[in-house]
Parts: sequence; C-alpha cells; structure tokens
Amino acid sequence: MTKEETLRIFFLLTLLAALLGYSAAGAQVAARFFYDEKGDVARQERDSNGDGKMDRWIFYDSEGNIERIEQDEDFDGKPDLWAYYGKGKLKRQEVSSKRNGRVDLWYSFDSNGEMEHKEQDTNGDGKADVWAFYEHNQPLRSEEDRNFAGRVDRIVYFQDGKISRVEEDTNGDGKMDTLSYFQNGQLVRKEIDRKHTGRIDLWGYYQEGRLVKQEEELNGDGKVDRTLYFQGEELVRREEDSRGTGRVDLIEFFSHARLFKRLADTKGEGKFDTLYVFKDDRLIREERDTNGDGDFDLRIFYAENGQVWRQEADTNKDRRVDVWVTFKEGKRAVQEEDLNSNGKLDVRYFFQDDQVVKQERVGEAEPESPAQPFTSIQEEMRGGVAAVGPVQSKMANRAEKGQEANGP
Repeated sequence: MTKEETLRIFFLLTLLAALLGYSAAGAQVAARFFYDEKGDVARQERDSNGDGKMDRWIFYDSEGNIERIEQDEDFDGKPDLWAYYGKGKLKRQEVSSKRNGRVDLWYSFDSNGEMEHKEQDTNGDGKADVWAFYEHNQPLRSEEDRNFAGRVDRIVYFQDGKISRVEEDTNGDGKMDTLSYFQNGQLVRKEIDRKHTGRIDLWGYYQEGRLVKQEEELNGDGKVDRTLYFQGEELVRREEDSRGTGRVDLIEFFSHARLFKRLADTKGEGKFDTLYVFKDDRLIREERDTNGDGDFDLRIFYAENGQVWRQEADTNKDRRVDVWVTFKEGKRAVQEEDLNSNGKLDVRYFFQDDQVVKQERVGEAEPESPAQPFTSIQEEMRGGVAAVGPVQSKMANRAEKGQEANGP
C-alpha cells in the first residue's frame, strides 16, 4: 500500500469516526477519536450525558489495548476516577470520592480482574488509614487507623463475606484490648481487657445482637467473679463471688433497672443465709436463716429512716411466726409470743432501755396483723428467677444448683 493510500484510509476513518460521534438529538459531539501515525486509535473522548462536555477519556497502548481510563463522575469537567490497565486488564483504580481532585480511594486487582486490595483516606490528609484485603471479590480482612496515629487500631475479619471477628485497640497503646466475635454476621460474644494488662477481664454474650449475659473478673486472678444477666437490654440479675472463693455468695434481682431483692452468704460458708428486699432503692425488709437449715426464721422490717420498726421470728422451725417484736425509735418496745404454736398470742412483754418492765398474759389473742409464713432459701431464689423472666435459664440456675449441693 502506498503512502497516499494509507493517508486516504486514515482520513476516511477520521471522517467516519466524526460522523459516528455526532449526537443526532443535540448535534453535539458524543465521541472523539485520536489516532497515532500508524492510524491506530491512541485516545478516545466521550460525552456520556450529552451536555457537550467530554467526561470520559480512554487511552490506548501501541498494541491497541486500553492503558488508562479517566472519568468525570460529577460532570464538572475534571476527572474523579482513574483506571489503569496492563495488557488490557484492569490493574488499579484511583478515586476522588469527594470530587475535589484528590485521590482518597485506591483499588488493586489481580490477574483475573478481581479486587484484592483497597485503601482509603478518610480524613483527607493524603494518607491511607483503611486497608481492605479481598479474595475472589470477597472481603478477608480490613485494617483501620481510626485515630490517624499511623498505627492500625482496628482489624475486621470476614468469613464468607460476613464479619466473623473484630479486634480493637481502644486506648492507642498498640495492643488490641477488645475482641468481638460474630456468627452469620451477628455479634455473639465480646471480650474486653478493661485494665489494659494484656488479659481479658470482661466477657459479653449476645443473642440477636442484644446483650444477655456479662461476666467480669475483678481481682486479677483470671477467674469470673461477677455475672450479670440481661433481658431486653435491662439488667435483671447479678451474681458475685465477692470473696474470691470460686463460688457465688451474692445474688441480686432487678426490675426496671432497680434492685428489688438480694440473697447473700454473709458468713462465707457456701450457704445463702440472708435475704434483703428493696422498694424504690430502699431496704424495707430483711430475712435471715439463723441456724443454717435452709429456712428463714427471722424477719426484720425497716422504716424510711433506716431504723428497725418490727421483727418476726420462728423459734421452733415450723416456718410460722411465733415471736413479734415492735420497736420505737430503734429500740425494742413490745415483744409478743405464741407459746403453743397455734398462731395465737399467749404473752406480751414491755421493754424500756431493752429491759423488761412489764409482762402480761393475753389469753390466745389474735396478732395485730397476720404474719406471712417463712420461706426457704430455694423458694426465694426460684421466685427471683421467675420475677425477672426466663433469662438464660440454664446459666441463671447455676448458683441455685451450687446452693443445693452445699445445702444442709
């Protein structure tokens, strides 16, 4: 082919490209083609939205493969996306997501054109602070520098495209202190090193994304000392090993985030012996098992000022009240007794400065107010569980089973 024939073909191709590049509707150029000296397309420009401005620029290598694409995503006349190719395959992308001309997203692709790495600059300082890694277009792991200190402080792991674990450094010391575990993308457990000693001391357990149980290590021995149970994100029960003996010695029950009942092993003997009852955060009643048989036998009532105003006792282990004591200004004033266990008053004592000053027989009189029978430790424990609902029932009964094992 002669030089003249080559030039003729070149001009015909140029004319054809110009004709094809015209938009019939607006008579605007929709595409331009630029050729090298061999007659091959070296660059292409396109107007994708018909506004008369080019918004896509395609560059070709000497072999006719796409080498680079620049694109104006917001049609302001300046490119916001740059795509780089090798032998016709996409290798890298750069994006100005804020449309200010500064790149803040970087993508890398493997030989199959699948994304394998992503970097992001979230604070606009020109440096990447989020790094994501992929395999077969599925995320494997992402790393973040959330406080922009130049150090990764959050790592997210994925499995089958869903979050499986998150590690976080919350105080910026370079050590991960919070670990979150997921199943099917939902949080199921969280572990926290609250004291930043390198040891986990708080465990949270979740169902359907809601906290249902929390365990705490309080004294540095690596063992759980306190367990909290939640229902609807409200605390309903708390168990504690306050002496570090490995067994629960305190159980508290809550309603609407307020404490209403507490069971305690006050002697540290492995048996619950005291019940505290609260109303509006105030102690109103206390019941004690004074002889360790598992049944309460002493009941104490408290006034608003915190002073004792009444006591009831069971002295013969039949769970029925047979002694009533009334207090005035915190001091014993009157004591009534049922001597033959028939629920009637037989004798009444009057006190002054805790000394008997008068005694009288009352002839099986009715008590001023009927007294409720005493309950057992186990009954009160089951009643507390029933009052707060079936929250993790298997776990919530752990302390009760321990009490039965150590019972009389």
